[in-house]
Amino acid sequence: MITVGDALHNFADGLAVGAAFSSSWSTGLATSLAVLCHELPHELGDFAALLHVGLSVRRALLLNFGSALTAFLGLYLALAVGAQGDFEVWILSVATGLFLYVALCDMLPAMLSVKDPRPRLLFLLHNVGLLGGWAILLLLSVYEEDIAL
Repeated sequence: MITVGDALHNFADGLAVGAAFSSSWSTGLATSLAVLCHELPHELGDFAALLHVGLSVRRALLLNFGSALTAFLGLYLALAVGAQGDFEVWILSVATGLFLYVALCDMLPAMLSVKDPRPRLLFLLHNVGLLGGWAILLLLSVYEEDIAL
């Protein structure tokens, strides 16, 4: 389930990046930075979860890499469809739906199942993480036109 959920999540990432790049270079770059910011800890967490269930390091890396390849499928699909017409809004809607599905069905139950002797600290850390992520996304969306390489 970890690998299937991660593959679906990575496919949605690819859709979002492809649709963003078909819109404009700066939107694509801002979306890629946002995906990078959330994907790095997510992939490390998936790797740790695969190790925790008893897989070898090699097998966990192989499964993680295989699920990451679905991002390219989403990217190529979004670029191909986005280049043919005005499908960008539809692609972003599907990607948003997939993100919400993964967050609500995978990440939220995992956050709620953590037991800690200091529940208020855990609550604070979860909310600081969520608010920090939203702040980064807000800054990227506000200043995306000013991003240059």
